Amino acid sequence: MSAQNDQNFEDFLKKTKKSGRTKWIVAGLIAAFFAALIFVSIDWVFGALVHTRKEVTVPDITKKSITQALDMLAANNLAIKQAGVEFAQNVPPGSVLRQLPSAGSTVREGRVIRVWISQGDEMVFVPNTVGTDLRSAQLAVRQAGLLVDKVDNAYSLTYEKGLIVAQTPKADSMVQKGEKVSLVLSNGAPPASVVLVPNFKSKKLAEATLWASSQNINLIIKEDASSVFPNGTIAEQRPAADSQIAPGTNLEVIVSRRQTANDEKTYHLHYEMPQGKNASRVRITVEDATGDNEILNETKQPGSKIDLEIPYTDQAAVRVFVDGILVRERELQ
Repeated sequence: MSAQNDQNFEDFLKKTKKSGRTKWIVAGLIAAFFAALIFVSIDWVFGALVHTRKEVTVPDITKKSITQALDMLAANNLAIKQAGVEFAQNVPPGSVLRQLPSAGSTVREGRVIRVWISQGDEMVFVPNTVGTDLRSAQLAVRQAGLLVDKVDNAYSLTYEKGLIVAQTPKADSMVQKGEKVSLVLSNGAPPASVVLVPNFKSKKLAEATLWASSQNINLIIKEDASSVFPNGTIAEQRPAADSQIAPGTNLEVIVSRRQTANDEKTYHLHYEMPQGKNASRVRITVEDATGDNEILNETKQPGSKIDLEIPYTDQAAVRVFVDGILVRERELQ
């Protein structure tokens, strides 16, 4: 009897466990049904909402400013999203360069229109080709993203035959990528029938006066009392060095007439350009109580020497830059 009771109890437990699993399965199926029903309902509702929106034609917002583009899209109940920025010619910075969906497409209200914004033309710096050979100059221009427009020839007192004596635009100026650069190639020293203007910058006025007299050139002298150059030296000249000039024409020089202070001192700067293949751009500045003043900014040949008399008062700093790199700095007391 006891054994029979035990068997009945075990059968009861099995039925109970099976019944519990069945309940959980049924409950899970019911939950899944309702979840599916809710999903279908939501999908149907959103679908109904979307499909009840009007269809509109996407306007052409290319080459329009962001403000104009926003107004045009808002008028059609469309939204905007910036997808990226790109450089582009003939499209002002801040304007829409392209759009997706494209103009003329039919979409429903509320659609987001992706746009790419123009950064305008890409700007690059013009390399310094003066003093280099033609092949190196052409390579430097191309590497900067520019084009060689034309190559002219001219005589030069400064650069030997086969080297670049001038360029347009000037070195370090900023231009649009793809701009053309014109080069002038040296034919070497001129014949006796051609007169070129020497470089008188930082030279004494007497030197320019003597040369002008010998070449029958009218020397026009102007003075600058605020010049940073030593008194009596030439700070600027027009035409520039190596320009061809005819007898009877004018050469204008600006001479320093700075007031010499009682405590003014003079520093003699001597610098020799390193040997190499190409010329380098040399810039010399003096920083004192009046600010940072440029004394020299010229292209110099390898191995050439620079000698300058630099006046200063109190404390000053002389700096020499070669191709934009600081190569010497001297504190003056």
